[in-house]
Formats: sequence, C-alpha cells, structure tokens
Amino acid sequence: MNEETPILPLILGALALLYFGYEVDKQRNKRRQIFNVFDREESEIAALLETMVESGQLKPYVLGEPA
Repeated sequence: MNEETPILPLILGALALLYFGYEVDKQRNKRRQIFNVFDREESEIAALLETMVESGQLKPYVLGEPA
C-alpha cells in the first residue's frame, strides 16, 4: 500500500499559523503606537539629559524644591 501525506491539513495548519503570526504582529504594533511616548529623537535627548545629570552638569528635578 502506498500511503500519501495528507496535504490539505498541512496547508490549513500552515495558513492558521501564518494568520496567528499576522494578528500577533498587528496587535504588537498597535500597542507600540499607544504606549511608546518617546520616538527615536526624543529618546536620544532623554539619554543625553540623563548623562548630563550623572556628570553633574544638570541637577535632577525634585518635586517641591526651588529651582
């Protein structure tokens, strides 16, 4: 007897996995747009300001202290 590999279930399974990956990627991008408050340029500025605070060029803001 010559047994063949069931092609249809393999194709349907592959399509289901591709669709699942697509949906996960779509949701990930949606959440990045919602929760990322800094873009690349603003992140670089924030990192520079943190470096300046660590080196003593700037003082960190403390709520309630006079400027």
